[in-house]
Amino acid sequence: MKYEALTLIRSLGVLRPLDAVAYLIERLRVAGQNREFLRDSPGFTPPPYDLAFDAFHHCNWRKYHDVGLCHATVFARLIRQSVPRSGLAILEWGCGPGRLIRHMPELLEDCVESLVGSDYNPRSVEWCRAQFPGMDFVHNGAMPPLPFSDGHFDAVYCFSVFTHLSEAAQRAWAVELHRVIKAGGVLICTTHGDNYRYLLTSKKDRMRYDAGEITVQARYGEGKKWYFAFHPAHSVQHNLLREFAEVRRGDIQEADNLLQDVWVARKAQEDSAEAGIRPDEGNGA
Repeated sequence: MKYEALTLIRSLGVLRPLDAVAYLIERLRVAGQNREFLRDSPGFTPPPYDLAFDAFHHCNWRKYHDVGLCHATVFARLIRQSVPRSGLAILEWGCGPGRLIRHMPELLEDCVESLVGSDYNPRSVEWCRAQFPGMDFVHNGAMPPLPFSDGHFDAVYCFSVFTHLSEAAQRAWAVELHRVIKAGGVLICTTHGDNYRYLLTSKKDRMRYDAGEITVQARYGEGKKWYFAFHPAHSVQHNLLREFAEVRRGDIQEADNLLQDVWVARKAQEDSAEAGIRPDEGNGA
């Protein structure tokens, strides 16, 4: 019933003002908990309330820290498994107000050389720049390109970004992320899969999803938390990430506290022409 009501609110176009009311209620609700957490966590700087609520739909600093660390640990583990070497250049696309990336210097201390975050919200970018020295942060537009050369990164990761974009934007960004990843490098991303099918309250949307098609619930600002995209597995492997040579599920455990599907997509290794080797070289002829 709750999600049928959400669908009705979305269709009436009043989700934005109701979200503003929910923000004020949330700030009041967590005020005491936040004071306690900050008292027990000297040196920890939380993001501005409005940036946190816009990105995560909550302003609870303990949750921001603890769940952020848990999810960052998942991505760090998958990066280590997928690109097992040192000196890595890594991008978090859609870093928001630093929930994951703030933990990465410690989690990847022995293997990362360059850590970059990008986001479409310039205030989040400026806040991260001020708070996290030693990392770079750049602003990206709603659509590509990113300000990086071809093959710049060994790994790119993103949490719940494709989940809030139109199908056209998703495809454009998938192509762009493929461009900035090195040959043999990886994209690690999440999508709304079967665990979120219950949010599809219309028969038409459920039929589209069950047919293996990306399904979008719009009527809210694209890129925002109430703009939902849902991805059956087939659509990720054969549509969204089709430029990549290999697309597989990430190894996720119950303790990882992740309901979204996690995907590891590997860019093809350089072929012989790209590597500067003629087809008749190196074969003993």
